[in-house]
Amino acid sequence: MSEDFNAKMKLLIKSEKAMLSLEMRKKSRQTVWIALALLAVLLGLITLNITIFFYLETMYSNLISAAVLSVLNLFAASIFFLVASKQTTGAETEAIEEIRNFAWSQVQTDMDEVKQNITQYTDSISKVKRSVDNFTSGEAFGIKNVLPIITTLIDLNKKK
Repeated sequence: MSEDFNAKMKLLIKSEKAMLSLEMRKKSRQTVWIALALLAVLLGLITLNITIFFYLETMYSNLISAAVLSVLNLFAASIFFLVASKQTTGAETEAIEEIRNFAWSQVQTDMDEVKQNITQYTDSISKVKRSVDNFTSGEAFGIKNVLPIITTLIDLNKKK
């Protein structure tokens, strides 16, 4: 059982490591996309803002030109963040989650078995203790009930 339990624990640990590795890859890809998005937004907005502002300034007031640029900037940023949020780990995650869930169920089964064995062992020890207590208290073989008769016979034998 010990080897089997160790194998299950190793499987569980390996699946947890694989899940962590996949999650780290996902987060690193998202970080790269977010960094690229921020860099592109920053560079693009600087040049685009200057260009559009000069163009809009010829047709509208400075306030309206600035408002239009703000809306365009928010729209561009939201597109990049949308792309970053769509990163997934794929089918690998499902397979590893199944392995991890299987390993957990096996470990829990083994732990339940160990608990049951401990309970049985504790019950056995309690039975042995009761038997020893019964024997030392005189309750074994009905000695406690016969003891007064025996002591009376011994006393009568001494008197003769």
